[in-house]
Amino acid sequence: MVDAEGHPVELSIPTDSVDMPARMDALAPPPLPAVSFLVTNLDTLARLLNLTPFECRWLLWSYCVRRFGSAILPVIPLRDATHACDVLAMLCEMRVDAVRDAVESRRLHTWGFLDGIDSDGAMPSLLSGWLSATDQFAEWIELPYDSDTDLLIALCLAQVSLPASR
Repeated sequence: MVDAEGHPVELSIPTDSVDMPARMDALAPPPLPAVSFLVTNLDTLARLLNLTPFECRWLLWSYCVRRFGSAILPVIPLRDATHACDVLAMLCEMRVDAVRDAVESRRLHTWGFLDGIDSDGAMPSLLSGWLSATDQFAEWIELPYDSDTDLLIALCLAQVSLPASR
């Protein structure tokens, strides 16, 4: 047998303890890829805005639907907000009361992270409508930021440029 450098190696001969660390280092797995900007930014946003675990999952699902299209979800008509909360709780594996609290607060909509409320304030009748991140959110959440401050500045700039109807 030969080693990585092409030198013959006798498997029955133990490795000298002086050589062992270098040989073990050569067997180390490559470093894991860096976490994506999306995950890092969502974690930072959750910490800075004190988002609930459900709100984090809601944003992640909504981002995925925005980026990959509503075809990633089955078409699920919703009878009312109670039914929507039940379905969202199942989808996100969360307690229904946590979902209801987040839906009632509408803060993700107020921040301009989610679409879905029509001009009368009514919520959508399909699940995909409840999982719809704004284009603006989907764009700025993907970008790299050097600090928490830079992320908050991007959030504030996004708020300034939101349509007046919000």
